[in-house]
Amino acid sequence: MSHRRTIAPAVLAALAVGAAAVGCGGDSGSGSGEPIKIAWMGAETGEYATKDRHYAIDLAIADINAKGGIGGRKVEYKAYDGGLTPQQGLTAVKKALADKPAAIVGLSTTAQVKATAPLLKSAGIPTLHVAQSHTLGKSTLNVDNVFRYGPTEAMQTHALTDYIVNNAKPKKVGLLASTDPGSEEAARLLRAGLTAGGVANIVERRVPQTATDLTEAVLAFRGVDATVTWSFPTIDSLFLRQRGQNGLTAPTFGDNSGGSILGGSLNPPAELKGYHYVIACDPDLSQSPEAQAYVAGYKKRYGPSPTNPQLAQGYDAFRVLAAAIEKAGGTDPKALTKALGGVTHQGVCGAYKADGENDLYHSDVIIDAEGGLTGRKLLKTYDGLTSRAG
Repeated sequence: MSHRRTIAPAVLAALAVGAAAVGCGGDSGSGSGEPIKIAWMGAETGEYATKDRHYAIDLAIADINAKGGIGGRKVEYKAYDGGLTPQQGLTAVKKALADKPAAIVGLSTTAQVKATAPLLKSAGIPTLHVAQSHTLGKSTLNVDNVFRYGPTEAMQTHALTDYIVNNAKPKKVGLLASTDPGSEEAARLLRAGLTAGGVANIVERRVPQTATDLTEAVLAFRGVDATVTWSFPTIDSLFLRQRGQNGLTAPTFGDNSGGSILGGSLNPPAELKGYHYVIACDPDLSQSPEAQAYVAGYKKRYGPSPTNPQLAQGYDAFRVLAAAIEKAGGTDPKALTKALGGVTHQGVCGAYKADGENDLYHSDVIIDAEGGLTGRKLLKTYDGLTSRAG
């Protein structure tokens, strides 16, 4: 899920659209003074449509426009309800293209990116997504104008298994994943990483993303030295709850659902004991000037509570896009696509620069979640990660 596991996943998908929409050409009137329109594909209804889902992107727009916009043009965005499924995304992206945006931001699931790739190629609209599959690259999609602004599962599973092997040093591991393609892919990568690290005994379980009882999996993990979960926030949260109910005390390591679990207070402190997770970044725990400025602006605008770490890359995506528009000298789709391939941006989460597969971001952090949202701790930062599985 990029983010299929976030509190506020940005989502779009599509297969085909009428010739008029495909030929929209984007908002290319760079000298017109008209606002630059960005299409934001998010979960605008349902359980992931949280109150704070637009906080970071609203802040990004405010910061860009406070400095005069881009080339004297203000920036605005419109949110489309992409949901989580390809069909929901198909409807959303058709609506977005009909409105002729300069760019699209927010694809979050592997299935949606694969489904939309032909349409996005035909439309030519520069698109930034956060779906995690390492199989979604420029060469595999055969689409030049699609970029990723978050980490791949290859990056995140590498960071997580490296941390587990070198710190928990387990001999036996319980591995839980849901049955969606992204989680299945991550499970294969996790197994490979753990095995390469000397873990000889791995007990695996798969569950639907709609599962409401994980008792069988939890009981199967009795006696393990560590557990690993890779699924959606509701599943990871349920596992944390039921492992405690069944007396499991081994440390648990999870995916970036951890940001949602803490941000949404899905589990009480007692259930977070020994819980760690990998995530793209956590601005509250960073010492970089960019992160500190973001946190200060976020809290000034929304209050003193900790920021939601899942949202920070949405802020960065808009700033990367702004830098590319400046580099391109406007919003012509071809020029903007070329600029995205060459732009370098130091953002809240770190450095963004496209590699040969149009992946812009190559870092991750490991978080100790035992203290909850206000007491979480940064354990390790991984930079320079490869976006492909080795």
